[in-house]
Amino acid sequence: MSPPTQNITKGNSVETDIVHYLKTRDKKALQLIFENYGPVLLNIILRIVKDRPMAQDTLQEVLIKIWKNGQSYKVENGSLFTWLTRVCRNAAIDKTRTKDYKLSEKFNTAIDLVNIAELAAHEEGTEQLYMRQMIDQLPSVQQKLIDLAYFQGYTQKEIAKFMKMPLGTVKTRIRLAIRNLRSII
Repeated sequence: MSPPTQNITKGNSVETDIVHYLKTRDKKALQLIFENYGPVLLNIILRIVKDRPMAQDTLQEVLIKIWKNGQSYKVENGSLFTWLTRVCRNAAIDKTRTKDYKLSEKFNTAIDLVNIAELAAHEEGTEQLYMRQMIDQLPSVQQKLIDLAYFQGYTQKEIAKFMKMPLGTVKTRIRLAIRNLRSII
């Protein structure tokens, strides 16, 4: 009896080879998926997770899941690429619901807040003027929120009450303002 890899002919497409390897539970399927689809799958995950190391871990988990459940792939339900992207997308969405992801997001937001606050507190003269010019490029509501949060020292709850906005809206708009400042810098 010949090993499964010898059943592959040179005329087959990579997708056909991957499907064969998945059906026979050959680990070569992982190598081919990673070599041919890895960067695209990572980008799909990265668009949802937004944290490169976490996205890379998710991709690794997805590849193992694909290999373990590869026999469930059916050609008649769509192309292999469509199936791979769907599995990656679902895994990325699941990752955003985990405690680790939520802690990571809070940690990253806290670092951004500290960096902006430190920059505002320690910069003088020309650099402070530059900081003000960057903030002036934000929409007026975001300018006001950054001013209240980082220059006047209000908490998000106090800002919500003062601006007569829901707390969630204040948090979202501050996060958006920070993201906009990052893109300006």
